[in-house]
Amino acid sequence: MDPWNQIRPETAIGMADGGEDQSRVGSLASISRGASLYTIGKVISDVGEFLLHLLVSRLLGAASYGLFAYGKTLAFTALLVTNFGSDESILKHLPQYENEPRKRRFMLGLAWVTSAGGGLIVSGALFLLAPIVSDLTLSDPQFVSVLRLFAAVLFIDTLAGLLYSTFRAVQLVEYEVLTKRVLKPALRVLGVGGVIAVGGSLYGVVTAMVVASAVTFAVAVLYFIRRTEIRPTLRSPGNTRGTVREYYGYSLPLTAKEAGTVMQGRVDVLMVGFLLSSTAVGVYNVSVLVAGVLYVPLLAVNRLFPPVASRLYTERRRADLTAIYSVVTRWTLTASLLIAVVVVVFRVEILALFGSEFTAGTVVLTLFVVSQLWNCATGPSGYLLMMTDHQYVVMATEWLFGVANVVLNYVFIQAFGLVGAALASAGVLAARNVTKIAAVWYFERLHPYSSSFVKPLMAAVVAAAGALVVEATLSGVPAVAVGSVVAAGCYGIVLAVAGTEPVDREVYRLLTASPDE
Repeated sequence: MDPWNQIRPETAIGMADGGEDQSRVGSLASISRGASLYTIGKVISDVGEFLLHLLVSRLLGAASYGLFAYGKTLAFTALLVTNFGSDESILKHLPQYENEPRKRRFMLGLAWVTSAGGGLIVSGALFLLAPIVSDLTLSDPQFVSVLRLFAAVLFIDTLAGLLYSTFRAVQLVEYEVLTKRVLKPALRVLGVGGVIAVGGSLYGVVTAMVVASAVTFAVAVLYFIRRTEIRPTLRSPGNTRGTVREYYGYSLPLTAKEAGTVMQGRVDVLMVGFLLSSTAVGVYNVSVLVAGVLYVPLLAVNRLFPPVASRLYTERRRADLTAIYSVVTRWTLTASLLIAVVVVVFRVEILALFGSEFTAGTVVLTLFVVSQLWNCATGPSGYLLMMTDHQYVVMATEWLFGVANVVLNYVFIQAFGLVGAALASAGVLAARNVTKIAAVWYFERLHPYSSSFVKPLMAAVVAAAGALVVEATLSGVPAVAVGSVVAAGCYGIVLAVAGTEPVDREVYRLLTASPDE
């Protein structure tokens, strides 16, 4: 048997010593640094996104907010496929060919040409077909102009996405955080707030978002020029038929994978608009937005896990890859459990912040919290499959559950309305992640779980009890504020009493050590 397939996940941590162990902890520290930076940026970004949606929903009403949310969802959904897998391809190939600079430059050049072409085609189609899309969905004349502005946002963000992926691939995630996670949401909130303050319309709100995307892209270009040495080119000795075949052999299956992701990721919002109303879209979208906070820990570790996993897989360092996969999965579950407790216990109070109309989404929010929690509990399984050359498996999985999501949403929305959409999408998300975990085990004989996962589960039970006591005695914003503090305190105390893992202490020591140590 190939020794690559003989190391068990539960024995991987702590099996190496000396240089190998330090290398493993160093990789975890690199992921942790990226995750920490991303989390800070993501918190800022989410606060900005929250304020953006709060401004539009409270000042323009549920119906206008529904138009805004639907157009934004269409643009975001299209963004998943406009670059034809180039963003994911960069994450694999730039670290893989770190010692072959000419090949790296050519791969990046292919990514830019592919993304620019794809972005132009898709955003152009969205612009031209806006009247037809409006007639088929919300049937609002105002929606046509709004959608055309979102087409401009789509093209700009497609190009910006390549820069963000490049920063991640070369482990300069701080520049992605500064531009995408800090500057962009800040500009959006300031622009949209200014438009609303002077009595502007929904059209003015989306125009402000176009300006914010354009300024962010310009700043990201400056960072790319000044802070990286890689320059995209198509004129290179690396320009061979084999290299082109390798690039598209990886990126095109991921494009098909993203098409499947579209069908299972945001098709529920699109179908709510198609089958129900703009007000229903607003209520549903807010619930999805709030539940998405649970996804932040997984997104954080995913900033640098793919390039690290690609490098370790290329070097056949299975023990390190196994250990890192297990640790980061436990980290994501530990962080997301506390968020889940707060959101579920105070779901009514949180939704009421957007307006009394939005409390109709409490069941939708609860279902999505459960599905997102399971998503985090499976860790970066999808990226692990992609970085270990199983991109076709990922593609097939996304399509299978994408088609299932479309069918189930159509049937369940007809029968149960908003709750039906949540039942379908949440159930599909949970089933998809079970399949990915099974695929990682089948192809690589890896799973991330160990007895260390019991500690955060115990802490979550105690935190939920503390939050429920607060919820029974307070109401409104004070309940959320006090309950969050109490839940976090209970959670932290239980984890401290249970004891931290040795690898966590070592990563913390490395992150906090002075440069001279």
